[in-house]
Amino acid sequence: MAALAPAAKQGPVHSDGMPDQETHSNQQPVVIRQGGNGLGTVIAAVIVAAAAVYAVNVWSTTKKETSPAKNLEQGIERIKDAAGKAMESRN
Repeated sequence: MAALAPAAKQGPVHSDGMPDQETHSNQQPVVIRQGGNGLGTVIAAVIVAAAAVYAVNVWSTTKKETSPAKNLEQGIERIKDAAGKAMESRN
């Protein structure tokens, strides 16, 4: 019977149990290209523009509303007018 050689003298063995064999293949590297036709950029620009228009509309609507001080002043004037009319009706 032939003696078996120790594993260290047999050479490298891959996980599939085959001895190490050099294989030369000319594989091209995988290139992932990013970008496209710019549709995403156009959509993002439209969203930003819509947000700007919304912000301007909210700001202008808020500016048109009267401030609380103005409402308070108008209320005091109404009370003065009502008090004046009540004084005139007593006389």
